[in-house]
Amino acid sequence: MIPEYTWKPHQGSPERTTLGWRAMLGQFHAFTPPVPSVQLLPILDQIVALDEALRAQHGRPIYFPITKYGANRPAGQQQVRAAEAYFVKFPVELFDVIPGIEAARIDAPLDPMDIDLPEDFQPSGKKAPAGRTTRAVDPKLRDAVERRALNVAKAYYVNELHATDYEEVGKPYDIRVTVQGVPRRCEVKGSSMEIDTVELTYNEVEHGKAFTPMDLIVVDNIVPIKDPVTGEVTGATDGRRRIWVDWTPAQVDLEATRYAYTLPAGAIS
Repeated sequence: MIPEYTWKPHQGSPERTTLGWRAMLGQFHAFTPPVPSVQLLPILDQIVALDEALRAQHGRPIYFPITKYGANRPAGQQQVRAAEAYFVKFPVELFDVIPGIEAARIDAPLDPMDIDLPEDFQPSGKKAPAGRTTRAVDPKLRDAVERRALNVAKAYYVNELHATDYEEVGKPYDIRVTVQGVPRRCEVKGSSMEIDTVELTYNEVEHGKAFTPMDLIVVDNIVPIKDPVTGEVTGATDGRRRIWVDWTPAQVDLEATRYAYTLPAGAIS
């Protein structure tokens, strides 16, 4: 439960103040690839039949996710539309009707190289499965984690190494800096979870191989700061710092567009 908030149920209706509730969602499994409505048209009658069968079995409402628009129109003018609702259910029986969506099943096996673990629904500091890359879906959380990681890296170079010419570049590397007269570059990765694997893009790998000296700084276990009323992420703090000095990525598969890079031993803190 969250503090009271004021809202309007409908346009023109009076405001009301009520208690709020927040439900955290997780275990998101996307359709890969997405399913366009035109793909569902040939099986629309099967989908409608399933909807009717579930209503007969369970009663109303069942929050079915797909509707048949223009049911009284000729077959060629009918459309498939998503149900107009904030949330809907996705009956498991639809996996037997719609082809090509098996990967979205909750019990479907996950390929850690293809699917990032969302950090949004994980407690800060939770250990990610070995070999699994992570990603913040919420852009505010993602920005806060990245900003915290960059701030930790900056403190290392400027406060501890007394570096000069500090500059945040972004791509294909994050930081350009001069340490004791020597130009260095750095790739920075951040996470709110405890991780042993980070994602490297093709360009990051190529740059890491081509330029020396290059460092890798990983800051995990970052703690997001949230607004107590809205729950929105407003910043981040803490984090465990690990540094690989004179780093070169060992993975050299140039055909991939990104890499899951298992962090080697030998980091300094």
